[in-house]
Amino acid sequence: MMNTKTKTEKCYITRDEGSEIIWVWRKPDSGDWEPKKVKNCEIVMYQRKNRSLSNASHYLADNFKKKFGITISKKIKKCVKLSLSLLDNEDYKEISNDPDRKR
Repeated sequence: MMNTKTKTEKCYITRDEGSEIIWVWRKPDSGDWEPKKVKNCEIVMYQRKNRSLSNASHYLADNFKKKFGITISKKIKKCVKLSLSLLDNEDYKEISNDPDRKR
């Protein structure tokens, strides 16, 4: 869902227990959107029901804070609105095919 006035997109952000990675879950083309806690797991971690990573990206927590100005604690899932221009920017992503991105 995109807000055309401020150009934001509703996303889920998660941070697994014991992880320095923050996942950004954008709405996929099909399947589940909201990540859920993995059941019968010794630690708190989040996945989509169909385990799809389509429209998901991840950042180191420090890089995520630099880019979006948000920090979240471990074991957290949160629905937020993030800037569409920042979401589409490859800078700070852990994996990117853009050779011109900041690093």
